Amino acid sequence: MLESLGLDERTSSVYQLMVLHQDWGMSEIASHLNLAPQDIRDALDRLARLSLLRVSSEAPGMFSAINPSISLAALLTKQEAELEEQRARVSRARQDIAHLTSEWVAARETHGFAERLIGVDAVRNRLDMLAEEAEAEVMSFMPGGAQSAAALAASRPLDERHLERGVRMRTVYLDSVRNDRPTREYAAWLAEIGGHIRTTPTLPLRMVIADRRTALVPLDPDDSKQGALILMSRGVVTALTALFEVVWETSVPFGVQEVQPADDISAQERELLRLLRSGLTDEGVARQLGVSVRTTRRMVASIMERLEARGRFEAGYEAAKRGWL
Repeated sequence: MLESLGLDERTSSVYQLMVLHQDWGMSEIASHLNLAPQDIRDALDRLARLSLLRVSSEAPGMFSAINPSISLAALLTKQEAELEEQRARVSRARQDIAHLTSEWVAARETHGFAERLIGVDAVRNRLDMLAEEAEAEVMSFMPGGAQSAAALAASRPLDERHLERGVRMRTVYLDSVRNDRPTREYAAWLAEIGGHIRTTPTLPLRMVIADRRTALVPLDPDDSKQGALILMSRGVVTALTALFEVVWETSVPFGVQEVQPADDISAQERELLRLLRSGLTDEGVARQLGVSVRTTRRMVASIMERLEARGRFEAGYEAAKRGWL
């Protein structure tokens, strides 16, 4: 009953019995609570330290309970004072955090237009902050193929908070993720709670844009582990937003299958041919498409078979004749 005032259950029980049975001694209390005499003495000592008991003037060596309206009110007042002090400490800590956060951001800003982030941890921390600060919309390019099940699971709570706050989410993945079960399940879940996902054969770089005001891009598009840049220049962010919109409009909504004429090829296969024509190796093409080298070579073999070509040079010639390039 009195645990909320800082008394443990045993001490609280002893005090209540002393209030209700003022003529009881230590033996009656011990018998009623089925406790050892030493346990009762410990409880009495604690009650005395808290000024909830006084020495009896009628029976030396005995204690009597002080009127609860006096003794417990004093204890309550003490706890209220401690609570106010705790609130003050929390308030000071919150102010300190806000101050440190502003210094952290200021230390990383360059001329007010860019923030350089070195290493994966720095990028992840800034992405978390960027996501939490978003108020209207988050747009993302996610190259690199299928995401791991662990990464998708970690994204769910943050994505859910975004949509609950009314933040619009649009994400473009590579077409190759359509063959990945964890990504398909994540996309279905995200669409169900209001998110939007589309896919395209290739993406220029990994990118996140928040509220059309701030963009995050990698320092090196071929090695995102090096770090990233947070861009805040209005002109740069406007250009990146326009790039996103162009890619978004030409991408296919997740869950919708691309319509492919019988004598034509898919958008992914068309992009594969374009990449090969530009001089990329099979490894480079695989990286751009977000698939394995083995899958890339299987796609090339399938195209050559449909074109009845005996080599890649002949396949390129036949693909150009059909308008595939």
